[in-house]
Amino acid sequence: MRYKELEGNVVFITGGTQGIGEAMAREFAREKAKVIINGRRLNDKVRRVAEQTGAKTAMGDLQEPAAAEKVIEEACRHYGKLDVLVCNAAGMSMSPFLESEESSWWQQIKINLTGHMACIRKAIPKMRQRGGGTIVLISSFFGTVGWNNATGYGSSKSGILTMGQYLARAYEKDNIRVCTIVPGVIDTPQLNVDADDLGISLDEVRAMYAKDIAMQRIARPDEIASMAAFMATEAGGRAFSGRHVTVSGGEYRCTPYYL
Repeated sequence: MRYKELEGNVVFITGGTQGIGEAMAREFAREKAKVIINGRRLNDKVRRVAEQTGAKTAMGDLQEPAAAEKVIEEACRHYGKLDVLVCNAAGMSMSPFLESEESSWWQQIKINLTGHMACIRKAIPKMRQRGGGTIVLISSFFGTVGWNNATGYGSSKSGILTMGQYLARAYEKDNIRVCTIVPGVIDTPQLNVDADDLGISLDEVRAMYAKDIAMQRIARPDEIASMAAFMATEAGGRAFSGRHVTVSGGEYRCTPYYL
């Protein structure tokens, strides 16, 4: 436990059942926060994370704004308040722009951007009632440099960056801090999408991406979780509200060019 002030805080994490979301659930649980996790549906994976972290659940598919609003209401019913909202849930598919289905584009926008917009719209009044709070947005370096065959995903994650900047300024007067994390390549199940797109193995993807990182390895989910916990503190929130922080291990790539 590093941040005493997080003890007893109510923290709701969307997409908190695997990868970065699961790591954040474990991190906040170690800080003795009251954690609530979200996933599309209750299954063994969700039950395992909830059991191991002591987290409550608020299930629902964020593609639908009404469902997104409902999970915020459910999360608040667990403990009667909401101190920290972590917008982490994401969907990703990859294909050449002209070959991608329009439905795939909109699905990624709905999950990654619109769903979180609906969560935030519902969460801000709750935070106002208790005198403030923190919203942590999880973007992606795909949203800063673009990436081959990831137009929908990159566009949605770019939108997260802009939304965070606006919300921080608009709700500063309510003591609501909005911080954004931009993960680089992280060792999560999402790497399987990259491997499938490139037609290589998961280990080959890890090795290929590591070459372009100063630390010579891809990042771990717990490294993103540590930054999220710091942002949820008063000092972290003051430092990074309205800003984004890239957690990448010194990644120095730009938009790739290959045929």
